[in-house]
Amino acid sequence: MVMDSEAAGAAIYKAEPAWRLVWNDLDSSAVATHYALEEAIGQTVAEKAAPATVRMWQGPQGISVAKKDIRTASGQRAAQMMKDVGWPVYVRQSGGTAVPHGPGTLNFSLFLPRPQEPQWSIEAIYRALGLPIQMMLADCFGLPSTFEAVPGSFCDGNFNVVIYGKKVAGTAQVWKGGPAGMSSGRPGYILAHATLLTHLDREAAVSALNAFYQLATNTRPVEVETVGTVQQFTNLEAEELDQKVQAGLLAALEELTGVEKIEAPSEEEWRIARSLEAHCHPGFYVK
Repeated sequence: MVMDSEAAGAAIYKAEPAWRLVWNDLDSSAVATHYALEEAIGQTVAEKAAPATVRMWQGPQGISVAKKDIRTASGQRAAQMMKDVGWPVYVRQSGGTAVPHGPGTLNFSLFLPRPQEPQWSIEAIYRALGLPIQMMLADCFGLPSTFEAVPGSFCDGNFNVVIYGKKVAGTAQVWKGGPAGMSSGRPGYILAHATLLTHLDREAAVSALNAFYQLATNTRPVEVETVGTVQQFTNLEAEELDQKVQAGLLAALEELTGVEKIEAPSEEEWRIARSLEAHCHPGFYVK
């Protein structure tokens, strides 16, 4: 049941006339293509070739960064050195700081056509993004969660998903272009995405994030005690936990959107993503 405090997020799901749920596993495509799908799906939603979309996906071990982190020579060197030790760096379209990806994480993205008139606040978008995660945590595990900042955590902000003071999901968003639709000069979309830590090796992930920033900015900003995983609040093994998390998210999304069917990205979205792979590599942003 959606509570009154979640009304702002739930209203966004009700406002869109149609929804699509997308899931894709890693396949033989280049890893960068899966990152580029974020931009590709955004484009099809902006052009109204696809409805508002929720995407869930998992990637291999790596670090997701904003463009600002790799625009410097030291950031470029850091990205190369992290790749050499098994933590390749991929560039996302939103802001914030570095986020760990890989086994024990689940990426969750929300795509909306940018409306003609101001309709939603940044806060409302974050609440819509986090709502299915909060519903899943409560319904599947009986875990209360809040939105709040956790100083010392990775990619900190006011809309981390937090369980008992530990950050279990980081969030970011970006608004691109103008009003959606082909009649617009530059069709736009809203992308908000979260990375949920299910059973990630926290120590290894935080060590990798700090190693990147030590090389890029001579800082070590992430404190391991600020970071949590869903597993540490349950007694489930990784495989069972993943199945329960995924089923719980799908149940929450069905309640919010009315959609039961899960789809793969369209062939056109894969085509666009392959054309945008370069945007996900740090070397694309060398000055």
